[in-house]
Amino acid sequence: MRKLAVTVSLLTGLAQVQAEISFMHDVAPVLLQRCEGCHGSKKSKGDYRIHTFEFLNQAVTPGKPHESYLYAVLVDDDPDFRMPQKDDSLASSDIELVRQWIAEGANFDGSDRKMSLRSQLPPREHPQSPELYRVPVPVTALAFSPDGKSLAMSGHHEVTVWGVKPVKLIRRLKNLPLRIQTLKWHADGGQLIVGGGSPGEYGELALVDALSGERLRVYGTFEDIVLGMALNQAGDRLTASSADRRVRTYDLTSGKRCWESSVHSDWVTSVAFSIDNNFVVTTSRDQTAKVLDAKTGELFTTYNGHRQKFGEFTGRFKVFASVFEPISGLVMTVGEGKAIRVWNPVKAEEESGTASDMEKRFSKAGHTRYIEHGMGLGVFAMCASKNLVYTAGADGVAKAFNFEDGKVLHEFKGHLDWIYSIDCSPKTSRLATGSYSGEVRLWDTDTGEVVYSFIAAPGYDVKQAIFDN
Repeated sequence: MRKLAVTVSLLTGLAQVQAEISFMHDVAPVLLQRCEGCHGSKKSKGDYRIHTFEFLNQAVTPGKPHESYLYAVLVDDDPDFRMPQKDDSLASSDIELVRQWIAEGANFDGSDRKMSLRSQLPPREHPQSPELYRVPVPVTALAFSPDGKSLAMSGHHEVTVWGVKPVKLIRRLKNLPLRIQTLKWHADGGQLIVGGGSPGEYGELALVDALSGERLRVYGTFEDIVLGMALNQAGDRLTASSADRRVRTYDLTSGKRCWESSVHSDWVTSVAFSIDNNFVVTTSRDQTAKVLDAKTGELFTTYNGHRQKFGEFTGRFKVFASVFEPISGLVMTVGEGKAIRVWNPVKAEEESGTASDMEKRFSKAGHTRYIEHGMGLGVFAMCASKNLVYTAGADGVAKAFNFEDGKVLHEFKGHLDWIYSIDCSPKTSRLATGSYSGEVRLWDTDTGEVVYSFIAAPGYDVKQAIFDN
């Protein structure tokens, strides 16, 4: 019996070694995790990069591992030559993967040799979320279902779905990215679009079954966490933005990528479709908003209103949120600073000029209208309904403004920490806010009164609710 067991074990191991190696599934993740930090697009020790296959392949001789520089630096005994330097060597199993892949011909099974490898990686298999939360996690995203009866919100490797009346945990959609930054319900209420990832190294945009939590489709992976996402008014196109400075649009049904844009110089924090579906507006930490052609992704114009120094609304501010007002079709953008900027993408293009007349243009008010929000630490999130705009800020206060005259209708006070997420449900007259502390509050949009408050962390003493509905 022992001899038979040994024989089976050897045959199994041989079969594993002889299985054909996939570069994108097996080799690329290892190299990106251990080597890209010193040999990526921004940093290239020894003038060698591995962030694209075109660069990496320069150090590979197909079919000949021992003649390939890539393999040689992984197995060399000299610590000054072996890679990664000043770190543990790769696991022997990972080195064997690289050796076998080269021996098999160093085949590339990605989509584009010149594109970054990280953007072509297959979707990750995410771990389970904790059964019980020892501490709450920040609520970085939340969204009411189309009928307003359910509220989906971010968790740790999961999305939790809560009933609104009464407030109770309905289900947990698990095995999702580490952090969830943006959520949208499909119009039928049976599916959720989820954007998130792991900061600094992975982003994912996926369609998830709202009952089972199954990932029905992964639209794309990004080099950094997905921060913003929007559906067009027709409900057939989906646009997402990432901390990797990219914006992509997908066909919602087929999953096909329609276009990609990379015109910002910093994180792209939000996206919004215009009411007529002609434009996509993106905002960024680079202090600008960009207006892109919704069909092609080409840059239509750059809005520099958050950089202008005119009157009392001066400064150079990072921009965190954008939304189109449903009735007027004007776009609102906000972030640091004292005011929401209300502007028209077409007029913004007409007011654009060249660098030579920048000083002259920046000394004029232009067509921008300002809604002073009075939040000293800026606004992280924003939503709109009918003629109202709701803002959520770092001072723990949310506000409702009348779009027409900019007057404050309600102040929603009670959070003790930064408010990261906000959404409203016109059908149920409810507003939801989520904070860094993990607290979620439901508000009555007619009266401005709090309806319910709870910690949105499964198993974390949900009896801490301080109001009953």
